[in-house]
Amino acid sequence: MNPRREKHVNRRIRAILLAALACALLAGCQKQLYGSLSEEEANAVLAALLEASIPAEKQEGDESTFIITVEESEFANAVRILAERSLPGARFDNLGTVFGKNAMFSTPMEEKARYLYAMQEELSSTISKIDGVLLARVHLVMPEIDQMGRELNSPSAAVFVKHLDDERHDPDLHLRQIRDLVAASVPKLDRDAIVVSFFPAVPENMRYVFWSLWKIYR
Repeated sequence: MNPRREKHVNRRIRAILLAALACALLAGCQKQLYGSLSEEEANAVLAALLEASIPAEKQEGDESTFIITVEESEFANAVRILAERSLPGARFDNLGTVFGKNAMFSTPMEEKARYLYAMQEELSSTISKIDGVLLARVHLVMPEIDQMGRELNSPSAAVFVKHLDDERHDPDLHLRQIRDLVAASVPKLDRDAIVVSFFPAVPENMRYVFWSLWKIYR
């Protein structure tokens, strides 16, 4: 080999080895897992990963947001753990943000739709904060009004709750509280007109088992 070319190749090899060494010294190459998180969201994600023995770091991002990074070798495992726990949690609008959008030029029908949407978001957010609840969605059906101003039907509600499936979190203990909360938030809504459906979270590895069995026996 030409001495000059050999020297060039040796330099490239040394550069690659130094880069690999630097990566190892940094406890593995870090890869961004999530960005643009609030501090509350970042703390919840970080806690879940550390509890699962996955090394992770929280770093400051732009405009008071935070970034979560993990070692590249743990990336797939981290995604799986967070998916099982529905993290980061869903983001909900509130009455202030919903009615702050072009509120000056809304028709009565648009105002009613916005109010209904905002109420659903507020209730979903509140229920999602109950211990053991991973995700909650509230769907409200409000009375239709005829031309005489009479209500043609009564209000009703359906609540979807995805929860941790363990002995510490019994959804039946929250059933009455959730019904009371929704009923107290919506005028003329009877508790008996509120349907609450609970769904336990299925671990990612069990989803693969179910999918495999379905492929075999379908």
